[in-house]
Amino acid sequence: MTGLILAAALKVACVGDSITYGLGLENRDRTSYPAQLQLILDDAAPGEYEVRNFGNSGRGIYLDSMRGDEKRGFRWMKEHRAALDWKPDVVVCNLGINDNGEYLKEYAGGRERGSWAADYARLLADYRQANPEVKLYIWTKLAPLAPGQKFYRSPEPFLMQRDLEAVAAKMGATGIDMQEPLRSEMDEILAKDKIHPNAKGARIIAEATAQALLGRSPKPNCAPHGEGEVWLCAGQSNMQQGWDEYDRPGEEHERHDRELAQLAKVRVNFWDFNTGKWERLTPQNGGRKSAFGVSFAIRRALATGEPVNMIYVAAGGAPTESFLSESTMCRVDRGGSAVYPHLMAIATNRHRLDANADFPCKWVAREYPRRSGNMEEGHWWPVSLMYDEGISKVKDLKLDGILWYQGESNATLCVGSPDEPLDSVYMEETLRAVVEELRGERQIPFIMMGLPKMNRPWAPYRAAQAKVARETGCIFVDTFAAGLGEENDVHPRNKIPFAELAIEALEKEGK
Repeated sequence: MTGLILAAALKVACVGDSITYGLGLENRDRTSYPAQLQLILDDAAPGEYEVRNFGNSGRGIYLDSMRGDEKRGFRWMKEHRAALDWKPDVVVCNLGINDNGEYLKEYAGGRERGSWAADYARLLADYRQANPEVKLYIWTKLAPLAPGQKFYRSPEPFLMQRDLEAVAAKMGATGIDMQEPLRSEMDEILAKDKIHPNAKGARIIAEATAQALLGRSPKPNCAPHGEGEVWLCAGQSNMQQGWDEYDRPGEEHERHDRELAQLAKVRVNFWDFNTGKWERLTPQNGGRKSAFGVSFAIRRALATGEPVNMIYVAAGGAPTESFLSESTMCRVDRGGSAVYPHLMAIATNRHRLDANADFPCKWVAREYPRRSGNMEEGHWWPVSLMYDEGISKVKDLKLDGILWYQGESNATLCVGSPDEPLDSVYMEETLRAVVEELRGERQIPFIMMGLPKMNRPWAPYRAAQAKVARETGCIFVDTFAAGLGEENDVHPRNKIPFAELAIEALEKEGK
């Protein structure tokens, strides 16, 4: 049951395919996303919205596409005509998933390039003709597909995303991202067919839609409550390890204790993606946190006289691909070509990453089966998992800077002999992609820590780091030239000089 609907209530038409219709849901008239959207809007603004479901299962965009003996395009459906006759004030459309099989022909041959986008624009134009004041909302990032689904990790949804954004811009529509809200709970909200949300998934869709209609955005759960700078500190084991993880001989023990004692003089707040909670660091608890990140934060707080809030997203062994969204890995240019071809090959592999022959670092690939189910570290390695659990929560947060210390898992073929550098084009792709992912459009410092000295063939990766940093406006910290690192240990024990070098590089930039 919905609440009281006023005579002047805004009419919201939810048009689309089986996800809008609510295929497979019990009590569809109550559990489909449009039905749940009505309840959410009733709570937020009683009587001001009337929502109707115009979904039709199996429908898509192409006007000439067939589904058996009938046309597949939603524009031919009675639901489309009924929605037009209703003259809605708001239209929310989720079409696209059912066009996957046809869409690739625009890029592989057999279809005119741009025909899908043109047909989508025609569909939306019908609603604008019915009501020139209509507000249009379309899913510019479609609901995710799960392993086992026919088009899982297929390139079509990622190619389609570019056209979805272009259609939204052309038609003055507001884009809604349905990939982010659903991805982290895919195992719980998708039916056995790996594509249709259950009632819980429909609720998530309804909530994301309501936020768009009401002009609200969810507050990141890592947003700091106090003042001071906010830094994202991300990477793998050399960002992860805390002072307490090392056996510390006498002199080293004293040096580290003096370092931690400074936490009594400054305010450093620490948000850990593993717990999702903020914690004020003290000399007593600081030793369990990132030694490098904490040392950097201490020096930054001393230099500015302001608190430093650290957003921590790091895990030992995590490759760059774990920090990247599939959308970034599969981004295409205006001609439909992959911006990051190596990364697209990895992201669109149909298997789990532990069986992914496209993944270049054989050490990381080899470790997946052994670490399967290891929640301490192996859990964070597959493609996009660090993104889903950490980076996605900060992508809209106001940051003052990014501290990135990662690369050992993306620099060479393996650990042991022979250990050879990976392809330089792949190296540069990973570096450019992570700058794009973490920094986005923010004009903020991005500190890229170069790999230090060690008896590993890391010189090509350092060169790639320096080149990409220069070309993207990042701050490259040349730890090798500074003589930092240990010949036979991938984990330098003393992170203080690394933090000092990063602060010095930042200050040279006048930051």
